[in-house]
Amino acid sequence: MEYLIRKIRDRTATLGVVGLGYVGLPLAVEKAKTGYRTIGFDIQEVKVEMVNSGHNYIGDVVNADLKDIVDAGLLTATTDIAQVAQADCV
Repeated sequence: MEYLIRKIRDRTATLGVVGLGYVGLPLAVEKAKTGYRTIGFDIQEVKVEMVNSGHNYIGDVVNADLKDIVDAGLLTATTDIAQVAQADCV
């Protein structure tokens, strides 16, 4: 447990967010903006492709923020739920 707490405190934890809709995408963006590597999971391939190309589809997300964190490698999206094993917290 202390290992996970340390990773959260020093922002080396990888976070997972399930669902990239009106709640999930803004949450994933905010976590990535604070420096956490974040993986977004969604069953809709079109959403995953848009996130991974830095294209926003949610009004509450700033386009430049999404593009910047994707380009920096802090946010990726996938339809492959098996990648949840890479996340320290979901």
